[in-house]
Amino acid sequence: MKNLLGVILILGILLSFSLVTLAAEEITVWAMGAEAQKIGEMVASFEEKYPDIGVTVQAIPWSNAHDKLITAIAGGTGPDVAQLGTTWMAEFAPIGVFAELSRYLEHSTLISREQFFSGSYATNVVDGHLFGIPWYVDTRVLFYRTDLVAEIGYHHPPKNWEQLREIAGQLAQKGEYGLALSTNNYQEFLPFVWQNGGRIFDQNGKIAVTEPAFVEALEFYVQLFKDGVAPLDAQGTDLFQEFAAGRMPMYFSGPWMINLTREQVPEIDGKWSVALMPEKKTRTSFIGGCNLVIFNSSKQKEAAWKFVEFMGEAKNQLTWYKISGSLPTNRHTWEEPYFDDLAMVKVFGRQLEDAKAPLNIPQWAQIEYLLQQRLQEACYGKKSPLEAMEALAQDIEGIM
Repeated sequence: MKNLLGVILILGILLSFSLVTLAAEEITVWAMGAEAQKIGEMVASFEEKYPDIGVTVQAIPWSNAHDKLITAIAGGTGPDVAQLGTTWMAEFAPIGVFAELSRYLEHSTLISREQFFSGSYATNVVDGHLFGIPWYVDTRVLFYRTDLVAEIGYHHPPKNWEQLREIAGQLAQKGEYGLALSTNNYQEFLPFVWQNGGRIFDQNGKIAVTEPAFVEALEFYVQLFKDGVAPLDAQGTDLFQEFAAGRMPMYFSGPWMINLTREQVPEIDGKWSVALMPEKKTRTSFIGGCNLVIFNSSKQKEAAWKFVEFMGEAKNQLTWYKISGSLPTNRHTWEEPYFDDLAMVKVFGRQLEDAKAPLNIPQWAQIEYLLQQRLQEACYGKKSPLEAMEALAQDIEGIM
């Protein structure tokens, strides 16, 4: 009898174990670049909260991530969840690759649309449908040498376009240049357009790059090169050394430059800071980063959503920032006392309230390339700003 009871007990344990095993779900997450190396701690926390869901992370180098996605889509071999750059959303979302997430977000008790910065959230919306959730974000602000700016009589960063021109001009007279700018980087140029109220298309879809607001922004940008305030050709330049030497005492960049500057040129600690974008009509900056998407082919969409939701939750966004240094997309995270002693980082948080991404349309990659080409022609004086934008308008018309 005892033996029979023992057998029954063992069988019961085995059956229970079998049922647990059958109930458990496994999801695959594709993470790109450095994120793939750092996401393990987040996965462990997720599995602790949801012990019935296992997560397998596959590391994908950024260099072949795009091709990997295309191959997976063609073969129906995509993951459950994938990290996706904001500028790739419009290329893949319209062809039915990703699950529409509106109903998931509407019923979530952990995250909501209102929690995310509007510019970051907008990168997930294609043709009016929500195809992703913001994971982390970056934006651009002004880096400047506080000591050198003070030497010319300013005890604050340039607050508007005129002060930017004035301060950069005076710094250039004392050093080599006043400002580092790119002649062919739309991420540096477009904020000037947005700050002046410009746009690439108007509300009716008409090409708007020849409108006064757009052309005026380009004229201002080009004049900085004409006046010798910004270098026409800075390729190969070590920006850290130029910044430290005072030869390029101002530039626009992202949050990663804070720690890199401290590491590369510690001798100027306390002599530099960051500030919001100079204002024209607005202070709008560029917004980038990565979103998390769920593949339509996933057979574990509910489990996949729990992972995406978990990564967007405010407290988990703080953990991810501590692990990776990637800026939180969730506004509530920025309210944490942890950021009180991170004055420079908090500037990025304020800038994110006025930051936007390029158009979420499949043709953006082509427009981006031609915009940079026409920008360079204007900066080098091969075309006037208006001529360059007239050419760009024809370029875009051909693409669309």
